[in-house]
Amino acid sequence: MGTSDSATELHPGGGVAFLLVQLGLHVAQRFRERLAPLGLEQRQAGMLVRLAQNDGKSQQAIAELMGLNATRMVFLTDELEKLGLVERRRNPADRRSHALHLTEAGTAMLARVRQVTAAHEADVTAGLSEAERAELATLLRRIADEQGLAAHALPGMNRPGAAPPHEGPADQGLPREGPADQGLPHEGPSHQSPTAAGAD
Repeated sequence: MGTSDSATELHPGGGVAFLLVQLGLHVAQRFRERLAPLGLEQRQAGMLVRLAQNDGKSQQAIAELMGLNATRMVFLTDELEKLGLVERRRNPADRRSHALHLTEAGTAMLARVRQVTAAHEADVTAGLSEAERAELATLLRRIADEQGLAAHALPGMNRPGAAPPHEGPADQGLPREGPADQGLPHEGPSHQSPTAAGAD
């Protein structure tokens, strides 16, 4: 066994995977706390951002973009609809399907989510320079891509065997014992958090 392997074994804090787990759980918890005053879970905030990016598209098309199966997509959309943030409308291009639209309340909530996200991002990366943040985000995105984590996927929600939102742990599918989410509903490749292992 090499010297570097021995060092990682004796000092687990030096391992990349260990640090991602440690930071993931911490950052997800902090974001959960920041969202609490808005009355949203992390998965709902992430879903709201993604719906805003695809307002008016069919429920099926958005589910495919996010890598969600139909059942999970229905549960997530139902949650936001019950909160009055999203509405289903008959798709004019296909009367058999529904298009998803943010309501006026949904648009207002989205603005608040983005404010919370920006503050969270600034807090998490306060010790890094702009160049370091960009470099870290690039490296983490590469790892996420190699692990098959799509940029638009909700963390934890597209893994095999993940329970629907109401049947398992909340908060964007974050297992209580694992780091499925870094807490940011990122808005696409150009807006990803440098702490993201995969949100928005």
